[in-house]
Amino acid sequence: GDKKQPRPWLGAVVEDGPLVSSLWEELAKDERMDLLDNLQITSIEAPSTNDMGNVTPPPPVQLSYKRNTQGSDAEEKEEERTISADLLVAADGANSLVRRTIGSFPMMTRSYGRKAVTCTVELESGMAQTAFQRFLPHGPIALLPVWNGSDDDGATRTMYANVVWSTTPSEANYLLSLSPSEFTTILNNHLRHGPNVNATLLPNDSSNPSMPQFLATMAKEVDSLLRTANTALTMGTWTESPSRNYFRMPPKSIGVVSPVLGFDLTMSHVVTSGQHGSKERNGGYTSPRVALVGDAAHTMHPMAGQGLNLGMGDVHSLSNLIKEAVDSGMDVGGTNLFLDRYNQESLIKGWGMVGGVHGLHEIFGYSGTVPGSVVDGTYDTGRGSAGGLASLIGYSRSLGMNVVNGLPVVRRALAEVAAGAAPKGFS
Repeated sequence: GDKKQPRPWLGAVVEDGPLVSSLWEELAKDERMDLLDNLQITSIEAPSTNDMGNVTPPPPVQLSYKRNTQGSDAEEKEEERTISADLLVAADGANSLVRRTIGSFPMMTRSYGRKAVTCTVELESGMAQTAFQRFLPHGPIALLPVWNGSDDDGATRTMYANVVWSTTPSEANYLLSLSPSEFTTILNNHLRHGPNVNATLLPNDSSNPSMPQFLATMAKEVDSLLRTANTALTMGTWTESPSRNYFRMPPKSIGVVSPVLGFDLTMSHVVTSGQHGSKERNGGYTSPRVALVGDAAHTMHPMAGQGLNLGMGDVHSLSNLIKEAVDSGMDVGGTNLFLDRYNQESLIKGWGMVGGVHGLHEIFGYSGTVPGSVVDGTYDTGRGSAGGLASLIGYSRSLGMNVVNGLPVVRRALAEVAAGAAPKGFS
C-alpha cells in the first residue's frame, strides 16, 4: 500500500538534559554494561607510542579511581580500585581529563573574541517547526524551537524557544545586565527587523578625477541595478505566513523564562605531529589504546549547530571499527590498523566541519570598521579603512544566500549535508 512520506525536516533540536537522561536509562538496562558514577579518577596510565608496532601488543590502559560506597554498617567508605581496558574512549568534554592526563594530544585552539548569550523565552505564537537566524555585524542571533507538546490534541499551550546570541564580550555583558523585559525588547528589535538594504559599493564622494564621467555614471547605474535586484530577491520572499516555504517573520518573544547565561566561544581541534604510521607520530584522535570522541577532540562556533552532530559521527565511526575488530577476533587497540583508520576518517571529517563553520563565521562576522552597538541598534555603513571591502563582502554574501535560496537543488544538497547525510549524486 501507499506509505506516508516523511516530512522533509532539516533536523531536530533536542534538550541536553532529557537526551542525557534517556541515554543513561538505556545503558542501565543493558546487562553487559557496568556503570560507575560518583567517582574521582586518580590516575590514568596508558601505553606510549613506542609500545605500538612491536611483536607483542601494547599493555592495557590502567585507570585508578576513588569512590564513596555505603558499607553494611550504613557508613560511607572510600573505595579505591584500578581497572584495565583494551580501549579507553574519552568522551568527557572540551576540558577532557583523559586528554590532559595522557598528554599526547596537542590541540589547536583559537578564541573567536565572541561570547554567546543563551536563555529560553516564551513566544506569542508558534514557530511552525522552523529555526530562525539573523546575522548582525557582531554575530548571529538564533531562535531555536523546543518541544512544546503534540499539536494533535488541539490544546492551547504556552510556546517556548531557545535563544543563542553571539556577539562581542562587551555587548554580551550588556545583555547579561538587562532585566528580562529589557532583554525581550532588544531581542525583538534585532531579530524581527525587516531585511536590510545593502549599502552602495561605491564611495559617497563621486568626484573622482581619475575616472571619466561616463564610467562613473555607468558604475553607479550597475551598482544600483545589482542592489535593487538583490533587495527584490530578499523582499520578494519575506512573508509572515507559516504556510509559505519562504523567509518569514520570527515569532515575537514576550518574556524570558530562564536564567540568561553567557559563555566564551572558541574553536579547537586536535592536531598531529610526526609522520603517519611512525612511532614518532603524536596527536590526532588516537594514541595507543586511547581514542577521543566529541568535544574532547574538537569544539566549534554554535552558529551552524553541528557540534553534537560531529561528535555523534565520531561515535558512529569508532563503534563500526570496534565491531569490525570484534567480529574478526582482533584486539581493537592492540594494533594500528583500526585506530589509525578512525584517526584518518575523523581528521578529515573534523577539520572539514570545523574549518567550514569557521569560514562561515569569518564571512558572516566580517564587518570591517562598521561602528554601532546592540545597546542602541546603531549599526551603519561607516567608511573606515575597510568600509568598502565590508560592503562588498556584505553584498556578496547576501546575494549568495538569495541565489542558494532560489535554487532548490543546491538548497536541498546543503540541507542534507547539514543533516549529516551525503547529498544525492555525491556519495
